Amino acid sequence: MIKNIIFDIDGTLADTSIDIINSFNHSLKKNGLKKKINFQYFKKIANKGSLYLIQKVVGKKNIHSKKINNDFLKHYENNICIKSKLRKNLKIFLDYCKKNNIKLFISTNKLEKNAKLLLKKLKINNYFLFVAGSDTFKHKKPNYLHLQQLKKKFHFLKKETIFVGDTEIDSLLAKNFKIKFILLRNGYTNVDPQKLNYEIAISDYNKLQSYIENLKKPRK
Repeated sequence: MIKNIIFDIDGTLADTSIDIINSFNHSLKKNGLKKKINFQYFKKIANKGSLYLIQKVVGKKNIHSKKINNDFLKHYENNICIKSKLRKNLKIFLDYCKKNNIKLFISTNKLEKNAKLLLKKLKINNYFLFVAGSDTFKHKKPNYLHLQQLKKKFHFLKKETIFVGDTEIDSLLAKNFKIKFILLRNGYTNVDPQKLNYEIAISDYNKLQSYIENLKKPRK
């Protein structure tokens, strides 16, 4: 039986790509760079954190990368939910979890404060027991110790817990932590889904509800 679900945010709970890309391009332009990030490039390195993405664009040795990242974070915080929208049937699924006393958590490489702000703007923050961002614990995704800290805090059992995400980072995290991984299709990765380690792949949260319901049924 599933009693705990850990979710990624970007591409998993919501389509946030337009707002993120707009803020990246704003920060690049503000710092005199003509480079632009498009969705295809974003998918290559999404879910690894904003500084990583900026360093990939401007070069790791660029002394201005931290300033560009700070400009991104400031702009994104002020424009965090302009175009972002929930994935299909997510709200129905969250209500189902609440009704069935399934505890919900967040594991994201967003800063914790931005993750909380986005959830609030999307009007789903009250469903989640805890938000673990890139700066919440000593370790971040895909280091399994990120989830180990969460487990230590809430004492949940791995066999009763699943991770829901959309990228290879999420898949690797769940594999390293030794819990089942549910893949959200059409997320932010260029990796062939067949190359990811997952229990099931879904594009609609109704299917995840059916999966959990089937686990409740006694085995013959």
